[in-house]
Amino acid sequence: LNADQESSLHTAMVSYINSRNNGAVMSYVGYTHPNVVAFYKKSGDEAFKSNFDLSNDEERPFFQDGIIKTIESKGNTIHVKYEFQKIENEDYFVNVANIIVIAISEDDGQTWFFVDEKDYFNNDIIPKKERLI
Repeated sequence: LNADQESSLHTAMVSYINSRNNGAVMSYVGYTHPNVVAFYKKSGDEAFKSNFDLSNDEERPFFQDGIIKTIESKGNTIHVKYEFQKIENEDYFVNVANIIVIAISEDDGQTWFFVDEKDYFNNDIIPKKERLI
């Protein structure tokens, strides 16, 4: 990534993660890749609400320490694989797991959208031929 692409990615990633961590649903949906949003909208209100629900402060996971694992590009499309620590409070203990989030830009790094790993590898959301990672 060049300096402008890296700056744009960092700004978008911080906004996306802050949206998830702070329960800002509109911003969270706005930074989520449009294919993901369309898939869950098409799946019905309950599926959409379930996937994007951030309403419960105590059950909402907290994401931190994102590190870039892989960067792949083809033409103006760039995919960046991030690994985050996902921290969840469950009853009387804290569960910490590493999760993967893919950042996707289709305009040479000017704008970025994000996809959880499970959605990235769902052919109905991101077709295999469009995946770079």
